[in-house]
Amino acid sequence: MKIFKYKAKNAEGNVIEDTIQAGSREEAASAIRSQGLQVLTVKNPDKIGGSMVFGGISVSEKSSFCRFMATMLRSGMSLPEAVDIIREGSKNKRFNKILSDVSFQTQKGKSLSMVLSQYERDFDQIFLTMIKVGEESGTLDKAFDYLSKQLSASHELKQKVTGSLMYPAVIILAMFANGLLMMLFVLPKISQAFLKLEVPLPIYTKWLLIVGEFFGNNVLLVLGVFGVILGLLVFLFILQSTRNLIMRFITKLPIVRDISRHIDVARFSRTLSTLLRSGVPILEALDVSVGTLGQRSFKREAKKFSESVSKGESLSDVLIKNKDLFPPIMVQTIKAGEQSGSLEDVLEELAVFYEKEVDYSLKRFTSLLEPVLMLLIGAVVGVMVIMMIAPIYSIIGGLQSAIQQP
Repeated sequence: MKIFKYKAKNAEGNVIEDTIQAGSREEAASAIRSQGLQVLTVKNPDKIGGSMVFGGISVSEKSSFCRFMATMLRSGMSLPEAVDIIREGSKNKRFNKILSDVSFQTQKGKSLSMVLSQYERDFDQIFLTMIKVGEESGTLDKAFDYLSKQLSASHELKQKVTGSLMYPAVIILAMFANGLLMMLFVLPKISQAFLKLEVPLPIYTKWLLIVGEFFGNNVLLVLGVFGVILGLLVFLFILQSTRNLIMRFITKLPIVRDISRHIDVARFSRTLSTLLRSGVPILEALDVSVGTLGQRSFKREAKKFSESVSKGESLSDVLIKNKDLFPPIMVQTIKAGEQSGSLEDVLEELAVFYEKEVDYSLKRFTSLLEPVLMLLIGAVVGVMVIMMIAPIYSIIGGLQSAIQQP
């Protein structure tokens, strides 16, 4: 069932603005008419904002929202008032529309978790679960505080990974762009000049010049083919099955495997710590935390955790069965946390530790990748130079042979 926002006119001619729960827009309109009202508009909250549905809310915006909400709720401000204040300062049009809807529906008596659940594209299961638990336990301000820290830490980890991969990505892109420019604009000029000379040429030189002349005469066609190939590669990467296949291959590489493993361990630990700290039952917390894992094999095994814990096993006993997924030091640390009753604190410390490990591994990876890229660029440039100079030497040799002939 979805919640729809509507405007209707009653028998006295007054306009009523309210929300209604229904399976579809048609059902909502029918239910409104059955109340003796004239339907004016019925809107699905997900469609609010028109074209802005294609926009999104960044992690930093959600983190700031949670931090401000925690502060204002602690000061005694009501939920709708706090939301309205944040909405006035928001520059994201989609977020502004969502906050406006949140303010309106919470004033009508709807719970915050129910309203936000209509925007699953913007708020994940972790966010919704913690808000719901905070409402039920009367600690919504603490739930927002925990969410702010969780989102901030996740954003920082993502930024580290993205920043480390930016350098090699730019180098590789520049290398391909340079090669394309050489083939489209440099080689054709050489081909036009040299093919006019009627001198014997080696077969590889002749073919190289013919290709260069073709590229020069069909620049738009070559760019179009290149664009289609690039678009096809992007499309294949967008497909879930292809992306999973690529990621499965990449994550099997020695250094990348360790980094991916540490990222998943850090996410799992921090999410589970935050959920347990906010009062979420451990079985539900485990199910939600599993959703943060990136590797499919990791996630497939982790889905069995809550079932094993529900049968009376401790979390450390469950994790020790998956030595390939979780490092032994993590399992032992969690076991100590269970025995001392400080599992949430231990999980948070593990998250910080493995986030630092990810940072260190990324720095080591980029430091190793830099000389490899330099060698690769040198090799590519060398091949290009040889490709450009070889025809010149061949033609000079041909001219010399022609001059020496009587």
